[in-house]
Amino acid sequence: MASAAPVGSGSKVEDSSKGENLQLINKDNTDGKKRKGETTFRGPIADRSCTDIPCCIVFLAYIVGMVVVGIIAFIEGDPDRLLLPTDSQGNICGKGTFADKKYLLFFDISTCATKGGDLAQFVSVPSCPTPQVCVSACPTENELGFSRKVSDMVCKEDTETVTELNKHKMVTQGKCAPYYLTSQPVLYRCIPTLVDNLLANNSDIIINAAGNNMTKKAIEAGLEGLQFLMNAQNFGKSIFEDMVAVWHWLLIGMVLIMILAFVYILITRWITAPLIWFTIIAVFALVIYGMYFCYSKYKFLNDSGTSQELKFAFDLDNFTKSKDTWLGLGIFLTVLLVILLLIVLVLRKRIQIAIAMIKEASRAVAAIKTALFFPLIPWLLQLVLFAWFVAVAVYLVTNGTPQYKVIDVPTAGDQYNLTNQTDCDTKTFESMHPNTSASCVLAGYMENVHLFRMQVFHFFGWLWIMNFIIALGQCVLAGAFASWYFAFHKPDDVPALPIMASFWRTLRYHTGSLAFGAAIIAIVQFIRAVLEYIDHKIKESGQDTKIVKFIMCCCKCCFWCLEKCLKFLNKNAYIVIAIKGKNFCGAAKEAFMLLLENVLRVVAVNSVTSFLLFMGKLLVVGIVGVCSFFWFDKINNDDPTTLQYDVVPTIVMVVFAYAVSILFFDVYDMAIDTVFLCFLEDLKINDGSAEKPYFMSDSLKKILHVENRPPPDGNDGGQK
Repeated sequence: MASAAPVGSGSKVEDSSKGENLQLINKDNTDGKKRKGETTFRGPIADRSCTDIPCCIVFLAYIVGMVVVGIIAFIEGDPDRLLLPTDSQGNICGKGTFADKKYLLFFDISTCATKGGDLAQFVSVPSCPTPQVCVSACPTENELGFSRKVSDMVCKEDTETVTELNKHKMVTQGKCAPYYLTSQPVLYRCIPTLVDNLLANNSDIIINAAGNNMTKKAIEAGLEGLQFLMNAQNFGKSIFEDMVAVWHWLLIGMVLIMILAFVYILITRWITAPLIWFTIIAVFALVIYGMYFCYSKYKFLNDSGTSQELKFAFDLDNFTKSKDTWLGLGIFLTVLLVILLLIVLVLRKRIQIAIAMIKEASRAVAAIKTALFFPLIPWLLQLVLFAWFVAVAVYLVTNGTPQYKVIDVPTAGDQYNLTNQTDCDTKTFESMHPNTSASCVLAGYMENVHLFRMQVFHFFGWLWIMNFIIALGQCVLAGAFASWYFAFHKPDDVPALPIMASFWRTLRYHTGSLAFGAAIIAIVQFIRAVLEYIDHKIKESGQDTKIVKFIMCCCKCCFWCLEKCLKFLNKNAYIVIAIKGKNFCGAAKEAFMLLLENVLRVVAVNSVTSFLLFMGKLLVVGIVGVCSFFWFDKINNDDPTTLQYDVVPTIVMVVFAYAVSILFFDVYDMAIDTVFLCFLEDLKINDGSAEKPYFMSDSLKKILHVENRPPPDGNDGGQK
């Protein structure tokens, strides 16, 4: 077989050897290492072997374990415990024999007064320390318990039959509900809306099961916590209705956002420097305009006296009609402007080399346009994984043994010597204690240690696989962009379907290496999650002293910094793996040494390019935010009944714009990092001679004041 001519030698390659010349492979170099006299290194090698096989085996075994945990969870768990309410006897409302009773009624709503609007506590078990019964419909009027018709009274299970003669005793003993309030179903729970006309303030007509006087004030105190649920439901309905009202405009806007981001990426190839400077100036202009708009709104509300007091509420108009909101936004934008301006002033001399690197990366992205859409695959994989994680987690947390406790024992005691919070059996409690106002209610679920271990195992597996998917996307893109960089005759030497080729190489040979790197990040993230859990428990116990807070803050900060550093190192290690086919440790060491030898260039290029890409994201998000705000404001002014909160569609568009900009600009970021590392490797192994020519573009050569020396015959090989 004819061998390919040395790169840059100026000799013509015959057709018979052209295929070999385009393989980006040196058959004698199977491990990617530079050997003495090496002159033909051309980027990602094709002849490579599997790396970190033990890690691959462990990773696959862990995935099998997660599947087993999922199967056990699906068999043992019951998500209806979370989705549907559970009464005091452990019966799930709306399921089984209670299929026609899907709402939960609280006997004494005043016991919920200590909830303070905590949604998580309210929907969990136990929600309020009072008997709770499944009913077919929520009450529609306010009534005292013994004033209601016997057929309509709500009582506990397994109690004696209610009659006109004994219904007062049944209410007094806590066997039936002491009162009924006009209610609305919220999360299938009957949440009262009105207390008027039931009791007068400071009345003592009713005595609850615990022996305490029932007053209108006490009941309203219990409703304060539950009112949070009703406001949340109404707020959610309003947002949903707004989304439905303008869904077509949202869809059009999302398409335009994708086109805007795509066009921005493409035109960067031709007008890199002007576009970068235009982006910087445009971001400054948007921020300044935002400052002007916010201060104008503040002045208008302040001078007109129509400003509302700023307080947390589900009514978004409370925020937009408060002068403090606009003052806060104006101050934030002012600080942002000062920070961005200072950064530009500090980095202005380094922007030139960063622009050259971005231009080089834009050429790579333009040559491999499928790279812009490849991140959709990892994104979909992460979405599927997250859905699996949530589904299994829901089944795991609903797997446990019910526990029942005694409540509402009379303050003076009873004839059975019952004590609050002692264990009881709901099946026999009423028959064994017929003459007491105490109740046996569901207090929670006891989880065994194995379930907790499975939850920890499942959580760590999610972190590991999530980081593996991220590593896979980075390594695939790195392989594709590296093949472009080390193609001497661009685009002729760039292999066909570089993304597919890189994807196949990565999965076939380097699954173990990616799993190794992902495991390191997952361990650090798991430790951070454990620290958050410990911090939460310390706060619950009231032991969060200043020293403890300081120690926890230091630990969190250290591990956060460690995670960021490891992610940066891993990213460059994946680039070396994609290029040279090394194992993870070898690739990480080589990447670290290469970056360390060029630490000043790394700081200059990475800091500036990251800032410039951030400015690009700000520009896309800023344009979308301003246009969306005025467009939906116009729609609302033309027809005030269209939207309840015109700011909600704007927020949706801004969030989507930021997500799309991350999707597109992360490809750019990976291209820059890959091109930069290839550039450092290019400087390391080549010297610009005819035998070892540089692969970098002419713009980079000009900035670094290097050039390829032509061979004696004067032919430069036709580098592009």
